[in-house]
Amino acid sequence: MFFLENIRLALSALVQNKMRSLLTMLGIIIGISAVITITTIGKSIRSTLSNTFDLLFDTSYYFRYDDETSDYSHVWTNDDFVTMEMLEQMEKDFGGKYLPILSESVGGGTVMNARGQALRVSVRGMSVGNFLNDANYYRLLQGSFPNMEDDKLQKHTAAVADVFVQQYFAEGQNPIGRTISVDIKGVCSTEFVIVGVYQYPKMLEQHLDPGISFMDRLTPILIPYGAACRLSSKDPHANVEDPQITLTDKDFSPEKAQEELTEYFQKYYEGKEVSVRVESDLTQINRINKILNIITVAISVIAAISLIVGGIGVMNIMLVSITERTREIGVRKAIGAPGGVIKMQFVTEAMILSLIGGIIGVAIGILNGLLVGMIANFVVSNDPELGGLLTISVEPSVTAILISLGFSILIGVFFGSYPAAKAAKLDPIEALRYE
Repeated sequence: MFFLENIRLALSALVQNKMRSLLTMLGIIIGISAVITITTIGKSIRSTLSNTFDLLFDTSYYFRYDDETSDYSHVWTNDDFVTMEMLEQMEKDFGGKYLPILSESVGGGTVMNARGQALRVSVRGMSVGNFLNDANYYRLLQGSFPNMEDDKLQKHTAAVADVFVQQYFAEGQNPIGRTISVDIKGVCSTEFVIVGVYQYPKMLEQHLDPGISFMDRLTPILIPYGAACRLSSKDPHANVEDPQITLTDKDFSPEKAQEELTEYFQKYYEGKEVSVRVESDLTQINRINKILNIITVAISVIAAISLIVGGIGVMNIMLVSITERTREIGVRKAIGAPGGVIKMQFVTEAMILSLIGGIIGVAIGILNGLLVGMIANFVVSNDPELGGLLTISVEPSVTAILISLGFSILIGVFFGSYPAAKAAKLDPIEALRYE
């Protein structure tokens, strides 16, 4: 009850001097709004990077090689790099937990639809690991992608884009199980059985065929890697340049997977002048996030310095307020109010002043973050290369908001303590004489 009365008195004093109170809070408002704006932008950048990564990539792992000789004089040969034999053995040893990401381009060609129109297509072979890794890029809408058996038996199964389905089939016709004849330029004419339909990637829409008519749009036909190698007269077990790996167990820690793979492949390099380590795109994203965190904290600390200026303003106005209310303090002490009660009254007033400034600062900071996000989204949406691929996600930091409000209260307590203590020590006789 006593605390609520102090709050009422504090609000009454602030209302009586609105302009002075607002000017006093200005330093705190500027400091808090700057901190919230910076943390909101920092968190939004991290969230945008993460969302873009999820859209365009999955957790793939690739190899980095290091020269272990003291003078870095190792002469590199093909034997220094991870081979298909190693990747195939890895797949067996881990029971399919890790799969190689393999692809082979067969070439471009045409498919004639029932209306006699030549549809432009590209034929590309992908391993099961590749289909898993690019699941966010090629979003499956119907059926399935070619599976492991299709790959091993080099079957002519295929997944086609929803755009191709609209180009080739009549409306409402089910494409699954239907056979299409593809004339691959410079390779052969062959048939494929459709087993799945995926969503035409936005990236292809923006980059591959900008402004082209719907019927002339080129669409990829995705077939098993083994079948693509046979059509291209390539040995599917031949080594590939810069091989990559995907993790099939999405619940498994990517960091642990990276350590496990590095340890597994390092055994092939024991006693050699070369060592191997496994990295991932997720590792790079995490490094960028750490750098952004450091920059955000550093800039926030600099911005928070203005809070000290705001705190000094609170102390100054409280000293002025105590001087103006000396007779009031004298009356309260004369009728028996102890010094602790007087001190708590003015400390509460300083806290309320700082807290209101903090709340206003948080609101302005969030609005600033949203404004920056709206501007960034407008710029991105009007960029022909980024439009549709990058979505700016604005996310205010709840932690930063709570810390900022708590810090504003602490400022009120710290900078209001001295004026409050001075008020509590006033002699009631001298205070009543004050004019």
